[in-house]
Order: sequence, then C-alpha cells, then structure tokens
Amino acid sequence: MPRPPREVMECRDYLLPPEFPVIVLTGEEWRISDRRSPVLHFHNHMEIGVCHSDSGVVGFRDRDVPFKAGDVTVIAAGTPHTTCSAPGTASKWSYVMVDPIRLIDPTTSVTEPPVAELYNGVLYNFRAIVTAEQDPLLGMLVNEAVREMTEKRTNYRRSVRALLDTVLNRLSRRAEDGDTDRNEKPFHISPALRYVDQHYMEDIRVDDLAAECKMSTSYFRRVFTETMGLGPLEYLNKTRIIRACTILKMSDSSVLDVCEAVGFRSLSSFNRHFSAIMGQPPTAWRSKVHADMPVTLRKYTGWAVPPKTV
Repeated sequence: MPRPPREVMECRDYLLPPEFPVIVLTGEEWRISDRRSPVLHFHNHMEIGVCHSDSGVVGFRDRDVPFKAGDVTVIAAGTPHTTCSAPGTASKWSYVMVDPIRLIDPTTSVTEPPVAELYNGVLYNFRAIVTAEQDPLLGMLVNEAVREMTEKRTNYRRSVRALLDTVLNRLSRRAEDGDTDRNEKPFHISPALRYVDQHYMEDIRVDDLAAECKMSTSYFRRVFTETMGLGPLEYLNKTRIIRACTILKMSDSSVLDVCEAVGFRSLSSFNRHFSAIMGQPPTAWRSKVHADMPVTLRKYTGWAVPPKTV
C-alpha cells in the first residue's frame, strides 16, 4: 500500500528586536492573493492581524474560517495556517508580530503573576478570528498599535505595550468563555508548555512534564493529547524543529551543531523529525531558504504570491 503524501510545512520566522520584541508589517504591499498557497505555514512568534479590506478565509488543518474587513486574527506561534482572499480580490492587512512574554513582563508588577500565567489561554495552541461585531474595540486597539509602531512618536513603546496588553486581556477572556473558533483551553497543561518552551534543548521526559502539571503520567499524556492534538513528545520535537529553522536560516552553524543546540542527541533523529515536519531534510530546506533570501522578504514569506511549487 503506497504511503500517504508527506505534508509540506513552511516556517516563516521573524527576528524581533531584543529591546522591544514587536515588529509591524503594513502598507500597500501587504495584500493577500486570491490564489491559495498549497502549503500551510507557521510563525515563530504570535501573529495579530487586522483586515482593512475585502474578505476571504484563513485555512487551518481542520477547517477554513472566513474573514472580512474589520476582523482581527490572532494566531499563536507554531500554529499552521494560510490566508487566501476571495476570488478577484486582494485583501489588505496589517500584522503585528510579537513575543507577548518578553513584551509585557517588564510592566507586570511584583504582586501579579507573570504573563505566561496571566494569558495562558492565548499563548499556546490558540487561534481566533474576532469580528468587529463581536468586539469592535479589538480592531481599534490593534490599529492603534500599528499606528504607534509606524509613527514612533514620543513614548510609543509604552503605548504599544499598554495596547497589546489590553488586546491579550480581551482575548484571554474570550478564551475563558470558550468564545473562539475552537474549544480547547490548555490552562491545565500550561505549566508543561512553559517548561518545554524554556527547556526544549534539555533532556525532557513525559514524567517531568506531568510533574509540572501535578498529574499522573498516564492522565497527563491523555489530557495533553486531547488538548493539543498531538502527544507531549511530538510537541517537544515540534518546538525543537521550530527553533532549528530559525538557527538554520539565520546562522552558518552546521546541521550537527543545530541538532545539538535544540536538544536532539542523534543527527539521524533530528533529520527524521525535521523531514516529517518541514517536508524535506534540514540541508535541503536551508538551501532553498538561503536561495530565496536575496530576493524580497515578501517573496520569501509568500504573502503576495504563493509559492509556485511545493
């Protein structure tokens, strides 16, 4: 019996400034084609988008979700998706790429829990398309953050932090109410998700993750799989591969060094997992990305013109 075709995935990573981990992608060039990309992609940071014109769908692995002008999309890091405008249109967007924990933590008082606990419901395995009718203020907040980041007037960073903190808070409340396009709420396994994000380069056992959540290993494994749609070790390996993609693209480190840097103890295991997630071995993936990099960012990221080949 022939094997099913291997899924091809794109990692579209963005380097955020360490002193202020936010960038904005906006302007006439940020229009979405009506030709659907044949592959899904994921980002290394949270993507917050606001649609300025026209309509279309955001496609996920399990379903398409419609959008229209005025809607806000929020997609957590590592969540596969693609966006396609309605036939004959090219919807215009602005995007905020942000690392919420690094952005908001400096403003959190010592009496409050860290952002990773305040906004558990939106940092991991989260996706939402919020219409203007559902929350008219959300789009205004995102548009104001885009404007502040574009104009960069006095104290703009303070404004952007406050605006995005409010956005995250409103989204977190929607997640608590189950008022998103999916019902999974990973609050109960968030300690394990945080642990993986912070220690992915180390040896991690499922027992360790279960202990972080104060659950038995068997119960934790079942709850994690039901919530995330993949097992704990699969999630760990996916996290490692996402980090590996960034290193492969942005450095000249050898594949072996990258393999070890992200926590794999065997090059064969690294190659196998990379190919399973990205659709090709790391060396071939890096060669393709580096070949595309001298062109424009827009062509590499595939926003205006989807890839011609898979």
